[in-house]
Amino acid sequence: MPEKLVTFLTTRAQYARIKTVLLGIQESTELDLEVVLSGGATVHDYGDLRPVLKSDGLEINHELTNLLDGGSPVAQAKTTGLELIEYSSVINECDTDALILTGDRFETMAATLAASYQNVPVCHFEGGEITGSIDDKVRHATTKMSDYHFVSTERSKRIVESLGENQDRIYRTGCPSIDIAAEIERNRSDHYDPQEEYGGVGDRVDVDEPYIVVQYHPLPTEYQSNYEKTRLLIEAVNRLDVQVFWFWPNMDAGTDQVSKAIREYREEKAPDGVRFFINLEPKDYLTLVSNAACVVGNSSVGIRECSYFGTPVVNVGNRQSHRERGPNVVDVECETSAIEEALRTQIKHGEYDPSFIYGSGGAADRVIDILTSITFERKEPMSPEQAGVQPEVKDTSPR
Repeated sequence: MPEKLVTFLTTRAQYARIKTVLLGIQESTELDLEVVLSGGATVHDYGDLRPVLKSDGLEINHELTNLLDGGSPVAQAKTTGLELIEYSSVINECDTDALILTGDRFETMAATLAASYQNVPVCHFEGGEITGSIDDKVRHATTKMSDYHFVSTERSKRIVESLGENQDRIYRTGCPSIDIAAEIERNRSDHYDPQEEYGGVGDRVDVDEPYIVVQYHPLPTEYQSNYEKTRLLIEAVNRLDVQVFWFWPNMDAGTDQVSKAIREYREEKAPDGVRFFINLEPKDYLTLVSNAACVVGNSSVGIRECSYFGTPVVNVGNRQSHRERGPNVVDVECETSAIEEALRTQIKHGEYDPSFIYGSGGAADRVIDILTSITFERKEPMSPEQAGVQPEVKDTSPR
């Protein structure tokens, strides 16, 4: 009987990270996949994944409504609590052999905690990375509650080991999303126009001329300043004579502030040559990014996939400040003049040589080979030796 694996999908970016692995599991005769859709993945404003999964041939086995809107820290915390309750019920009903989870989001932590208390092993992807935000706490906590670790880089592997995880359960496979990037590179098309398929809102962009891609997400740890920082980014981009594809933010705390600033810019300025999108399918989004003159914002796409493409990137602020990066990335504070100057420099520089920090493709094949070789079980409690300390020796001397 095939091993049953359950995955929880909550965002467009999360799916892009794990898509090739999920498709590989579905094709395997030794593994069985169930998909649970929840959170922002069921909401149009954050990128409804239902049509995407249908197009990719993935069945949605469970669909949950558990996202509290409002964009505040308390809404994010309460959403985590709701997800913990609902995920616990789904895991209990599924009779699963293991969970497949990725990343550093609050939804991932909720699913991992629910699985841990029900003695269900967890396979976690993208552990050991350091970004410089609240995500680090979530990611490392998830690592400690997980049983098998599929990491993207050598540094990540060392960090997971330093957290006391057994080396025999840590697998450096590369990032599965690079599989999609590698496919795009093999079939490179310099002309891709998402406006034909997805529409979007705003002025039309001529994809045969240079354009930039903007993807800026809120920082929950800087909740009060997200609106003002988005305005500073808008002003920097608006100073350039360049076309723009601008994407809506994720649903982290502060999303209402980022969205408000973008909406005001779109409606009050009606900028020429700027097109606004909520979401594209992973392959389409990465194709657009691969052809961009520059990517600006604070999305991990600029750090991970763009390093493979060699696309110039201006990384703004602290959201990705400690993540491993290639030479294609320039880091700046969220200040209008600094962003503008960096954008002009990066656009002038043009494409960089590719970097393979996060892999060069084939990650999903390696993951499937490993998954089919595992007899899933929970890890043993961490020993003092794994924590780097000596076990206590009882004092048996007479008193």
